[in-house]
Amino acid sequence: MEKTLDFKVIFYLLRKKAVWIILATIIGALVAFLYSENFIPKKYTSAAEIYISNAQEVTNSEINYADLTASKSLASTYCIILQSEKARVYLKEELNANEYYQKLDANIKSSYTFSVSVKDESEVLRISSTSLDAELSAVVCNSMINVASKLIKEIFDGGRSNSLGDAKKGGLSSPNVKTNSLVGAVFAFAIVSVIFISLALLDNRVKDEADFVLKVNVPVLGEVPSIHEDVEAKEGYYYAYSKKQDD
Repeated sequence: MEKTLDFKVIFYLLRKKAVWIILATIIGALVAFLYSENFIPKKYTSAAEIYISNAQEVTNSEINYADLTASKSLASTYCIILQSEKARVYLKEELNANEYYQKLDANIKSSYTFSVSVKDESEVLRISSTSLDAELSAVVCNSMINVASKLIKEIFDGGRSNSLGDAKKGGLSSPNVKTNSLVGAVFAFAIVSVIFISLALLDNRVKDEADFVLKVNVPVLGEVPSIHEDVEAKEGYYYAYSKKQDD
């Protein structure tokens, strides 16, 4: 007969093994924490914003609805342009001229990535950069501000970009130690719980009357306790086995 476990049985089984499950969960969280802290490279992200204008000279009195509409409609185009190969070439030139960038080793220099996106469907573009060095992330963002100004003027007649503030030193963005530790704890809890449940399903020993009925599908009329006076008698239920019967 196929053995199954309902939720109530599973609950009591896991509660019985609670000490081992809790211990495994703590170990899983600790392993994930130590791995995240010591083996996953730390990455830092910095961001800056630029305002895109469709007018050559921008003052408060000159901004009108038509300019804002034109700027918004071109925002996605600006994103593509600022992530083009030409923009990357200009960015490389800006970085090579930066004193801080020049002092970094090759591995750190090649670790940066950047992206450009439209902020809240407006005419404001958000430039973000991630690298293995917190200061480098800010340097890349600020260099991209210069690239944006140069490239937009070069491609669009009357187009211009205005910085809304320099990027600050990048904050830690990866790894997320808390999240990784939680994932490690949940994973360890699940693995150990599955192991205990699997062992319970594979255990074919008769433990009580209900288990006996479940296995053989025959009602139990009574139980006879095993009282062995002969050391060679069989363990378990007494089957009237003795040396005298053999004689």
